[in-house]
Amino acid sequence: MIVSIIMNLINIVGNAIGIFVFHAGVTGVGIATLIARAAAAVIMMYLSFNRKNEVFIRLPEIFSWNGKMIRKILNIAIPNGIENGIVQLGRVLLTSIIALFGTTQIAANGVTNSLAGMAVSFPTAMNLAIVTVVGQCVGANDYSQATYYTKKLMKITYVGTLCINLGMILLLPWILNLYTLSAETRQLTYILVVIHNCFAILLWPVSFTLSYGLRAAGDVRFPMIISIISMFVFRISFAYILGVVFHMGVIGIWIAMGIDWTFRSIVFVDRFRRGQWKNFQVI
Repeated sequence: MIVSIIMNLINIVGNAIGIFVFHAGVTGVGIATLIARAAAAVIMMYLSFNRKNEVFIRLPEIFSWNGKMIRKILNIAIPNGIENGIVQLGRVLLTSIIALFGTTQIAANGVTNSLAGMAVSFPTAMNLAIVTVVGQCVGANDYSQATYYTKKLMKITYVGTLCINLGMILLLPWILNLYTLSAETRQLTYILVVIHNCFAILLWPVSFTLSYGLRAAGDVRFPMIISIISMFVFRISFAYILGVVFHMGVIGIWIAMGIDWTFRSIVFVDRFRRGQWKNFQVI
């Protein structure tokens, strides 16, 4: 967390210097981002090799080879990598659809995307927590505790998501003052943020946080397949149908997102209740 704060502070200061001092525009922003991430990488490398930490890395261990363990790690990493890559491809396709709607809707979509990241900041953090907790329970072969803590963390995730998203909706008129937007873009952005936040309150935790709990138990391929199917069958197809065919524009894009999340939620909740995730073992 501290390293992330440092990285973002460097990025903000670097952006200001690049834009207002050197007048480098987007080039200055790109260079500042590169410097910030490089600084964070150096700090993390230093901390990783620090022998004062309870867990640290030794240089010879980096080049050591444990084929059995590597296969187990790749069994989790490869499906996640495939899922992330295909999902990013889907987002590129969505962007190409949004580009059809004109500058006002493109601008509103861009602002909404930035605010959406803030809206799901708490449940995103809970993704890491549920992986750690459920992973330890499953590692101890204690599936009753894994079930208990999954439900408990899901409740916490819902409470946090509700508070942040409702707070953002209430403060949205003031938040939008931070952006230089036309009246039409501002109104559309307001609508999109409300749509996103309402869907997030209802569906984000079970669509994403619960899937991370399944992955922590070693059930990685099923979430990958569902995420890919949901992205293309529901999100992209309905984005085109609602946005282009029914002329709903970018509003249709965000409603399609809700349809995508609804499908994911139903499938992941059913998977968790059936207990099929208990048939996997990571280590």
